[in-house]
Amino acid sequence: MKNTGLSLGGGSLRGVAHIGVLKELMNQQIEITHIAGTSAGAVVGGLFASGMHPDQMKSVLHDLSIRRHIDIGFSRKGWIKGDRIYQTLLKLTEGKHFSDLNIPFAVICVDLISGEMEVIDSGEVAIAIRASIAIPGVFSPVETGNKILVDGYILNNNPADIVRKMGAEKVTSVRVQSSHVNQPSNLFSVLNRYIDIASDYNTDRCLEEHADVLIDIDLREIGRFETKSLSKVIQLGQLEAQKVLYKRQSKVVYMDQWLRRVH
Repeated sequence: MKNTGLSLGGGSLRGVAHIGVLKELMNQQIEITHIAGTSAGAVVGGLFASGMHPDQMKSVLHDLSIRRHIDIGFSRKGWIKGDRIYQTLLKLTEGKHFSDLNIPFAVICVDLISGEMEVIDSGEVAIAIRASIAIPGVFSPVETGNKILVDGYILNNNPADIVRKMGAEKVTSVRVQSSHVNQPSNLFSVLNRYIDIASDYNTDRCLEEHADVLIDIDLREIGRFETKSLSKVIQLGQLEAQKVLYKRQSKVVYMDQWLRRVH
């Protein structure tokens, strides 16, 4: 495999595992022809498409204060305003628009007005990423025109189909395995599990139909917002990518059988 399109799924802070995958793909001189991402995948994919090397991402991450980016707003639509995060994204992407990028890139959101998936591939990159990380009830959504945009997790958390539609001949998908299935114990965990079921169903179906290679990264022992393990998560992402490239089996599913069945 000399080139591939790349779909990057969400996973909160655990999505930094995508940085390790990108680093290994670059080490193996595999050209990335197209990228689409949801939530954390949109952040990492957008920075890469904007020209940032994975090593730079890792450096920025270590210098980044998550706490300083939490601007409490307590609005009716989300308790974090997200303005500080947006300003940082604007700086890191150098204010680029999708038309400025050397790699075709798309961001996945959900429009709360239409109830449909929104694929953003034009305009300012930073605001598109900001919309894709807008977890409903936590971050204020991004309002543009007659749309209210939030995290695309529920409808398409790993947009392999979008990468295929963008023109990629091969599609590599990176999925973060992010939570154990436990007995729900409170209202939040019941709602979270309910949403996970719908998202997992849509994601599994999408990957089976459109992904040629799947890199599964098992991070179920790491907390959703656990900052102390970020370096470890990046390393695990790179290790799982290596297993795929060398066709070593473990927590990685190499999907030759999917390719034969679908094509």
